[in-house]
Amino acid sequence: MNKRTVLVILVLFFTGVLFWYYKYIHGWMVFRKNVDTPKKFLNHTTVSKRIYNEDSTKIIRALRQQLLKREGFFRSSDYFDSTQLIIDSILYSPDQGKVAFLVLTKNPTYRQLRPDKRYDWYYDAASYLGVRRGDSIVMKREGPMYGNSYSRQEISDDIREVCFRLFVYEDSLYQYNLNDIRFWDAPVWNVRFND
Repeated sequence: MNKRTVLVILVLFFTGVLFWYYKYIHGWMVFRKNVDTPKKFLNHTTVSKRIYNEDSTKIIRALRQQLLKREGFFRSSDYFDSTQLIIDSILYSPDQGKVAFLVLTKNPTYRQLRPDKRYDWYYDAASYLGVRRGDSIVMKREGPMYGNSYSRQEISDDIREVCFRLFVYEDSLYQYNLNDIRFWDAPVWNVRFND
């Protein structure tokens, strides 16, 4: 065999080994395309402004308690008593007994390890699920978290993109996006809230 043939065989062999490695060992194939919720399954549940405001207040109060105790999402020293909590979105099940919500936090950049002096604030984002129990909402942090964005709009768009288009994992608790009406009967609710 000539050198060119040997070189082509070696290149093909190593390309095949690399492909196999990234597909089966490294997890390269886990990158997924958007899984948009079909229009017929979009959740159109709406609540009155009064209920939305009451729920926002309950959620902020509960999250503020976690923040002050440094629990859950707020374990990091980046968060402090003056961290601002912002409800980005609240989604409701048709019977309004379950909620999913997206929360943004706003902190001054001097709280970061390596602050960018061009900005005064940075934002983090997280998603939560909640179940009504009496007058309260029992909540658990579930799903994606994002951090260190200097743009409130960008981080809001990022977490919405993941929750509304990329939340689906086949053969997992997350079989539907948060904006899918079928999400409210998904296995994640039984697993996370059957205490």
